[in-house]
Amino acid sequence: MASVGSALGVGSGLELSTLLTNLMAAEKIPLTKLQAQEATVQSKISAFGQLKSALASLRDTVNGLTTAKFNGLTASSADAQVVTATATNKASKATHTLEVISLAQAEKAVSAPLADGKAKTGVGTLTFTLGSVKNGSFVPGEGEAKTVTIDATNNTLEGVRDAINKAKVGVTASLVNEGSGTRLVLTSDETGAANAFKITTTGTATGGGKPLSFLDYDPSTAVSYADNPTASEMSRLQAGADAQLKLDGLSITSASNTVADVAEGVSFKLLKAGTTTVSISGTSADGTAALKSLVDAYNSFLKTANSLAVNTPSKVKGEAGTTGPLAGDSVVRDAISRIRAEIFNPVQGATGAYTSLASLGVSFQSDGTLKLDTSRLDKAMAEDPAAISQLFASEPYGEGTQGITERFAAQLSAFIDTNGTIDSRVSGLNDTTKTLQTQQAQLETRLTEIEARYRQQFTALDTLLTQLNSTSSFLSQQLDALKNLNG
Repeated sequence: MASVGSALGVGSGLELSTLLTNLMAAEKIPLTKLQAQEATVQSKISAFGQLKSALASLRDTVNGLTTAKFNGLTASSADAQVVTATATNKASKATHTLEVISLAQAEKAVSAPLADGKAKTGVGTLTFTLGSVKNGSFVPGEGEAKTVTIDATNNTLEGVRDAINKAKVGVTASLVNEGSGTRLVLTSDETGAANAFKITTTGTATGGGKPLSFLDYDPSTAVSYADNPTASEMSRLQAGADAQLKLDGLSITSASNTVADVAEGVSFKLLKAGTTTVSISGTSADGTAALKSLVDAYNSFLKTANSLAVNTPSKVKGEAGTTGPLAGDSVVRDAISRIRAEIFNPVQGATGAYTSLASLGVSFQSDGTLKLDTSRLDKAMAEDPAAISQLFASEPYGEGTQGITERFAAQLSAFIDTNGTIDSRVSGLNDTTKTLQTQQAQLETRLTEIEARYRQQFTALDTLLTQLNSTSSFLSQQLDALKNLNG
């Protein structure tokens, strides 16, 4: 809209510029109201963004309520460099002596060196068979052999490496550069004596390339790299081997360095040879920390929600009170109501003393915030950690049942997911904003036209009054002259 000028009234002496300014101010009142409405809508959009962020943080905390944090048991190793351990609620309180004699190893083989990774090889096939070495012979496992094709598109040492890795044959290939050239190193994807591998090749040399037969490998007959590092054929760099350990004096072998099926409910991760003790003891520390995080996250959300939805009348008559952008909005009330229900609602199918968050010591205070009674939680964890842990499982009591974590997160997701409640409200507000902006643009065009019309009218008035003043001045002069003649 054009600005009000100040050149009017020069000829007539009237305050036409002031009059035009005042008239346009009155005409702009509807525009000012539209601008205020848009500002209100924008403040609501911003407020919904803050509310969504607070609810998302709460959901992240809720998703951290896992069964492992409420199993009531923890495993600790006296020497975490030898063994680390974890325990579930199926474990028993005990102290175990664990001696790691040797770690499980993956089968490794290494080729004779070629000039570099670009060195040509023959074309043909590499067939990988997984199995083990028994009584001096290679015994294939139950899995099917897998074949890798080498042709004119990949018949270099680098091409062979990439083809093997792409085929996912249970063996990973890499290149190692050393003083004598570049070697292909093959490593079984799994540790253990039963995860050795044999390579059988077919094909011919191409253009002077190294025949693929230099990759033939039988772990039962291959030379040891340590004994003959200059061998012209594939060498055995490391034999696949099972881990050897003793648990409380009992001899145990494991194909993996993670041993989870020896002591019920306890998983050991073997790191190096040595002896240590592993203690399984009761604890509620993880569960306490998880529920404290939930309490803090909810209280943070509530503080945000209250500030956005505040509607406090002024204590002084005639003065405005405090009103938040979402005052009276049903979304805030609905979110708080659903969350409160999640604290008290029992898990479907749960029986006994512990069926809900409230039964674990989570409760509301008079100001609406949450608190955690840690002594009540400690008592519950000491009495029945298995039942408590189950409350946070997926389908804890059969198909169709929901644990606290899944159910609680679903309630929050209904508000904050894409196309959820908040997104729908914001979409509607965005539409309102566009409508208000269109109305403002139309009104500004109309105000420009009104001002131009006023200015045209005032200019004409100013011109007319100037002419009249001039005529009046002329007549006055003529009358004065007549008076002088009569005198």
